[in-house]
Amino acid sequence: MSAGRAQQAILHKIVVAATAAALAAGCAANPNSASGPDPEASSASSGAAPAAHAAGSEQPRPLPAGRPVVPPQVARLAGLMPLRSTGVETFRQRYPAYDGRGVLIAVLDGGIDPSVPGLRTTTTGERKLADLRDFSGEGRIPLAPLPWEGRDTVEIARYRLRGFARVAHWAGPPFYAGMLRERALGSSRAADINGDGDRDDEIPVVVARASDGWFLITDTNGDGSLDDESPIYDYAQAAQTLSFGTGPLGVAVNLSAVEGRPLLDLFFDNASHGTHVAGIAAGHDLFGLPGFDGIAPGAQVLGLKIADNSWGKISVSGSMAEALEYAAAYAERRRMPLVVNLSYGVGNGREGTAAVDSLLDAFALAHPDVLVVVSAGNDGPGLSTVGSPASAELVLSVCALVPGVFARAPEPGVAPPPDVVGWWSARGGELAKPDLCAPGVAYSNVPPWRTGEEIAGGTSQAAPHVAGLAALLQSGLLQQGRRARAIDLERALSATAVPLAGISVLDQGAGVPNLPEAFQWLSAGHQAGIYRVRALPDGGNSSLSTAAYRRAGLLGPADTLQRFLISTAGGQPAARLLLSADAPWLRAPAAVEFRGEPAVVSLTYDRARLRAPGIYTGSVWARTATDTLAGWVLRLTNTIVVPYRLEQPLSETRSLAPGSTDRLFLAVPEGAGGLHVALHVLSGRGAMLHLFEPSGQPSRAGSSLELGGADSTGSLEVPGEDLTAGVYEAAVSAPPSSAITYRLTAAAPSVAVRSIGTGPSAVLAVTGPESVAVRVRAQVAGAARVYEVRGRGSPGDIRVPVPDWADYAMLDISVTEELWQQVTDIGVRVQDGRGRELSDRPMDYAFDRRRIELDSLSRGQNLTVALRPAFARRAEPARWRAQVRVSFLPPQPLPLAILGMGAVAEVTLTPDQEMGLQLSPLPGAFRPLDGYAALVEVIAEPRSGPPARRRAAVWPAPVSP
Repeated sequence: MSAGRAQQAILHKIVVAATAAALAAGCAANPNSASGPDPEASSASSGAAPAAHAAGSEQPRPLPAGRPVVPPQVARLAGLMPLRSTGVETFRQRYPAYDGRGVLIAVLDGGIDPSVPGLRTTTTGERKLADLRDFSGEGRIPLAPLPWEGRDTVEIARYRLRGFARVAHWAGPPFYAGMLRERALGSSRAADINGDGDRDDEIPVVVARASDGWFLITDTNGDGSLDDESPIYDYAQAAQTLSFGTGPLGVAVNLSAVEGRPLLDLFFDNASHGTHVAGIAAGHDLFGLPGFDGIAPGAQVLGLKIADNSWGKISVSGSMAEALEYAAAYAERRRMPLVVNLSYGVGNGREGTAAVDSLLDAFALAHPDVLVVVSAGNDGPGLSTVGSPASAELVLSVCALVPGVFARAPEPGVAPPPDVVGWWSARGGELAKPDLCAPGVAYSNVPPWRTGEEIAGGTSQAAPHVAGLAALLQSGLLQQGRRARAIDLERALSATAVPLAGISVLDQGAGVPNLPEAFQWLSAGHQAGIYRVRALPDGGNSSLSTAAYRRAGLLGPADTLQRFLISTAGGQPAARLLLSADAPWLRAPAAVEFRGEPAVVSLTYDRARLRAPGIYTGSVWARTATDTLAGWVLRLTNTIVVPYRLEQPLSETRSLAPGSTDRLFLAVPEGAGGLHVALHVLSGRGAMLHLFEPSGQPSRAGSSLELGGADSTGSLEVPGEDLTAGVYEAAVSAPPSSAITYRLTAAAPSVAVRSIGTGPSAVLAVTGPESVAVRVRAQVAGAARVYEVRGRGSPGDIRVPVPDWADYAMLDISVTEELWQQVTDIGVRVQDGRGRELSDRPMDYAFDRRRIELDSLSRGQNLTVALRPAFARRAEPARWRAQVRVSFLPPQPLPLAILGMGAVAEVTLTPDQEMGLQLSPLPGAFRPLDGYAALVEVIAEPRSGPPARRRAAVWPAPVSP
């Protein structure tokens, strides 16, 4: 998942505020500390890498010396590694030895840099990185036999290496050689692996076998000789690392053998995400600063690389499953408790149906002692936006808080603001998720090439916080001679969590963990059962929903019943659950009995209390009758949306507390001409407007915008071709540091452009009961063509010629929902004819839209658009297909006349009648490429209210002379 532009902009502001806060706190606490970053150091950036995917690409450049965004000493004093809100500081003061020692945290991500100081040792002096394994294949170096005739110099491809006699002294033949190619490492600065300012180098490597196993040797300093090089063994064997020249990466080696021939994988973090995550979960003496720790500094880390960062941080087919099984087997061999962190996810198509969700649920059932913690996703604040695999039922999904220290610079005599839920953090709806909320912005270690970007935010940063909490709990129990099952850790954290006031379970789950209380819960001997919940398909619920969600409201007078099916797993004994509802419109029975069979619980809704437009959320909480002090064991979550009808324009003026969100649901009928939502900030320091489609996916036409201070305005529009009938959600978020007053307006146009056809021509109609006078104009907005991409497990690509008149290209990429359910993600690469990366952001949903800027170097060349599905399981289907709609748009559209009416037609449309308009032939200046259709746009502007607009691709008619 990737941060949108508006989110990245606000995260940048968080970094700036955090920098000011850190410097002020640091200087107040230590007058001798540095007054700020060196003015020549790189400027602060958003550091926005909130999930395993990050947006954008950059061209490599020589690496600067660089300094952190704020000095680590200052960051520590300012609390930029947030520990207080979840009780970590109190817990570690009370139990200093319960610091994660004896526990493994597996970080499944894009790699971990073994060279950073905070990931070298635990608090007890053990190796912090217990093992590093690459399951992504990104670091695989193909090897071939290397002939050797006893000479001191060998040739590998076109490179000559001296000093080979020294290698032969350690090991006899056969020898193997391969090439490490920088070009294969993607477009980030990290691809310049030897730090010489380009990413075109090829570095020969040699693999041989000594008496103590396979080793690698290579020319790390680029002097053409192996005389001054040392053998590097598999990381699990010797914990050795290497780097190339002045390069930015610490590299570990994975060596194995198949049928006597070696396999070589180089393990590195060329994304920085995994290194940042690992520092939060378990960093010790971060940046070499004693006492600057992550959550569980005593824990050891398994770094398991599942993502190919050269493809925009996508996992690869089967890598997640293989890494999970490797982690479980590793922990079992060493008899160590294991916590898995998965800061990864993509958008849900149909919640609960993804193959990766089933995979994780099966893993959880097969390994009941392993807690799997997953980031909830960054598509909030819309409802029903929790991503996959956080939607898996038996994982612990985590939403993100913005810690108060990051909200604004400190003011004398003013307490820091409270933590608030991050506006980007995914919310529940069809799912009874997220489970917990934890700090989602932190200052943590990054690889050297990311220096200056130590602050990053997203649910990716919240998940390792909770993984660290679980490791602390398990560590404490371990030293008492006990262990907890995964479900007991989850229940301890959830049952004792502290809800944030004024927001629902859809935003925060159970709330914010309270670590000392969770440990007391476990120490008291409470044990949790594994309960699985399904909302039965009453009122239109999905058959796999874990919560009841009526997005379009109640269906009719008889729609007052909601049934839930509750089942158990793990061979639990019979139990009696006591039930209580927390909303006045929600009624539940007093108890439900379990006698080894699934039970159905019937709830009823009071329709009289569900009439006014708005959102109604209520839960039924269940406790076991035999242990009521254990807190709740499951919840039955219900959400009823009563949408606004847009027969008349909507205008709402409201106030929002800092960091809070308002939601307005808008029913858009079939045949509407579009949707227009506008925000006017009346007071405060700005706001964000978000728009979500009826499916819950961020609007493809433009999903969010950021506004500045008071009296700022902005709008989001959905044109006719992008409109889906159903209930849209408009959400307004206040910044964490400021209350706001705002006015939101929403309207559907009173007219619709029903269709655009050949000729070209257009059909218009009124959408309401009254006649409407409109001004109509038309234009050629560009040219479009649909391509089909096919593959057989491996990447598939198309080559697209770029016309010399195009200013930018718009790519609409779509796959079937059936394919989307089988993948963990789909990588997308767009390159121009010179090999420059124009986009490497993966797909977030089964439909993905991206804008590609074109320049003089791209025009007249071919674009290569490549797709790479990563399937949840290693067994890939024989074939897959995707569609890519390519639209090229010029700097200015070409106007079309309306025949008989001129450049602008003024017409009156009456109800129950459609009007057809004939447009002038396409102008001779318009020269689409072969196979492309003209992209014609028609705009109908009523005298009042928003315009209706639609674009469609039509095959060219004869052009005018």
